[in-house]
Amino acid sequence: MKQKRLSAAIFSTLLVASLSGCGGGGDDEAGSPTALSVVPNTLTVTAAAPANGGPPAGTCVATYAGQFFVYGGAAPYRLDNTAPDAMVLSTNVVNDRGGSFTVTFTGVCVIPATIVVVDARDRQVTLTLNNKPSS
Repeated sequence: MKQKRLSAAIFSTLLVASLSGCGGGGDDEAGSPTALSVVPNTLTVTAAAPANGGPPAGTCVATYAGQFFVYGGAAPYRLDNTAPDAMVLSTNVVNDRGGSFTVTFTGVCVIPATIVVVDARDRQVTLTLNNKPSS
């Protein structure tokens, strides 16, 4: 009986040691438990009317659109710009969760344009941008 208890105790100790050696990995390996997101996830810029100092009617603005933050998922994040003629990104990769990038409109009207954010595990989220003409 003592032999069975001793064997069971040794087996249990070895099992615990074996499992604790796995380590499991952190968020970067497994992906964050937080869903992948980009904040804000939409933005619309409308050019001011000509009477208010805006460009000629029907024209869109070339301007800084804003800063956008990537959360959740697994870093690094790839940024796929679907309208490179209409907007310029400050980077094509965000290396860290909570990191950011900026967008600048070039003056080309887009309704909508998207930036697809893809994490290290190929999960995706979309940022939708609009650059609307003056009226």
